[in-house]
Amino acid sequence: MRYIFYFSVLLLCGGLTADAQQFLTGKVYVKGSSDTLISVSIHNITEQRYDLSDEDGSYKIQAAPGDHIAFSSVGHKADTVTVTASILTAAYPVYLEIRPQTLTAARVEFNNYQLDSMDRRKEYAWVYDHGNTPRFEHVRSGDGVGVDMNIFRNASTAAKERERLEKRLQKEEQEYYVDFRYNKQYVAQITRLQGDSLKNFMKKYRPSYDYCRKAAMVDILVYINDCYKQYMKPLE
Repeated sequence: MRYIFYFSVLLLCGGLTADAQQFLTGKVYVKGSSDTLISVSIHNITEQRYDLSDEDGSYKIQAAPGDHIAFSSVGHKADTVTVTASILTAAYPVYLEIRPQTLTAARVEFNNYQLDSMDRRKEYAWVYDHGNTPRFEHVRSGDGVGVDMNIFRNASTAAKERERLEKRLQKEEQEYYVDFRYNKQYVAQITRLQGDSLKNFMKKYRPSYDYCRKAAMVDILVYINDCYKQYMKPLE
């Protein structure tokens, strides 16, 4: 009976904690446009919680009035929001300004992709560094068996969530690399395509990450040229 009572109290405490939780939600946009930003790092500085905006720019992070939430993304100026009761009641949009590229000594030695890649690694250190994991809530109201089981379950959930985010970031990094090798300016220079024609061509003939990793610059040039010939055939 004692264990049943203890477990019931634990569940009640957990339910009260869950009911008291509040979340700041919304979308992250590029300032001055309707474009959303994926994988923006959201950091509750006050409570040391972390999250990422998803594929359509949406975010959700546990917060309370008075908490300071930092939004940061490589290539954009970071922004910090102080949570108030009013912004917890509805979706709160965040707008990040694009950071102007500056020519530094480092950029002479490294290309923009390499520098951005290193910046992204720093930005998402809380995902990659397993010793600095996001904070997950667990109920502690004694030393009963139920508490230990609850902590273990949360630890497992945190590890799975970090693994999911790490895989997602690795996939996005591959897409950034393809964008670097198969960039708009280079394709336009070779094909002379512009506007929607250029956009459609690049989408239709976008090379794979594996190909881009193995291909030399001349291979990319030949690939684009061959694809352009195929693209123009229906128009002849």
